[in-house]
Amino acid sequence: MNNLVSAVFTNTFRLKDFSVPALVAGVIAIIVGYAGPTVLVFQVAQSAGLTDAQVTSWLWAYSIASGVTSILASALTRQPLIMAWSTPGIAFLVLGLQGVPFNEAIGAFIVSNILILIVGITGIFRRIIDSVPMSVAAALNAGILLPFALNAIGSINTAPEIAIPMIVLFFIVRLFSQRWAVAAVFLLGIALCVYQGSMDTDTLKLQLAEPVFTYPEFGLEAIINISIPLTVLALTGQYLPGLSAMRSFGFKTNSDLVVKISSVASIIAAPFCCHNINPSSMIAGIVAGPDAHEDLDRRYWAAIVAGIVYIIFGTLAGTFVLLFSSLPIEAVHVLAGVSLLAAIAGSLKTAIHEDKSDCVVPIVVFSIAISDLTIFSIGPAFWAILIGLVLYYPIRKKA
Repeated sequence: MNNLVSAVFTNTFRLKDFSVPALVAGVIAIIVGYAGPTVLVFQVAQSAGLTDAQVTSWLWAYSIASGVTSILASALTRQPLIMAWSTPGIAFLVLGLQGVPFNEAIGAFIVSNILILIVGITGIFRRIIDSVPMSVAAALNAGILLPFALNAIGSINTAPEIAIPMIVLFFIVRLFSQRWAVAAVFLLGIALCVYQGSMDTDTLKLQLAEPVFTYPEFGLEAIINISIPLTVLALTGQYLPGLSAMRSFGFKTNSDLVVKISSVASIIAAPFCCHNINPSSMIAGIVAGPDAHEDLDRRYWAAIVAGIVYIIFGTLAGTFVLLFSSLPIEAVHVLAGVSLLAAIAGSLKTAIHEDKSDCVVPIVVFSIAISDLTIFSIGPAFWAILIGLVLYYPIRKKA
């Protein structure tokens, strides 16, 4: 334990590795990561009859657990490992929690994360990750990230007065400094929202979160109907694409370590209304991509900053809910889109470069990843990898 604490302390406080781009990337990653799934959380609350206190507790538990695990994993490995909740899991819970006593739902959350922990302990997941070729991983990552760029473009239709100035500024600043382009867009977006009155600041107030502890109950029906789907969705929709994304940026991640840290944190957070904490498959590109820092070995600070912001947001979860309900979604879309352009370009380049003999497979993977293909309630990320592997190895063996 002393060695673990010493390693975390030594690695975390290598201040010479800290940079302003990492700071900006970390902050933006959390803003982008909260914007979409938070809406789904309120849909879950409505369908399951959760109270405002339980929703605030959910956000608190998610933020604190994600923040601590992001800092811990990134400090130990010196890699930008950013954690998030299982977005496919939230979408599933919109209907999955209907009619289920919440105590039993909490028990199901715990069982789901115990199953994931077992996967990490046995080393099964490491072998799965190692079997995914770089071209497939990169194509998958590009497909996951591309919708962010498309949403940024679509924002021009709905809020041109916000989207156009932000996009134009990005490319102007990028001519002089790629490092400061995203930061400039971030500041301009906030200024535009406040100036144009599209961001309602009158309702904002500091409000500390009060966690709500729910005693778990373990019902067989809830375990079958909630635990198993949550586990499959987390592994296929978050762990697999999230860790594959890290590979596409050139990081050799200890996947077993990540699974263990995330699942243990999830078990602890579950009684406070949170489901699964896992590697992000969407905002990973912001902290692991070139905009976080040109030096691969210094990008881990972006995830550490993100972890700190997570903890701040969690502490003020009530205030955060009010803040994001007042921020125009178009501003978030543009911010996410420009933040991920370099990551998308790098992933596409890697996908094609790594498989020069036959570019069809990465293109197929990319196409499936950007689609809305869903089979057995499992989303396109899993099917993109599965079909990519089925196509890749026979072709490679033949070559």
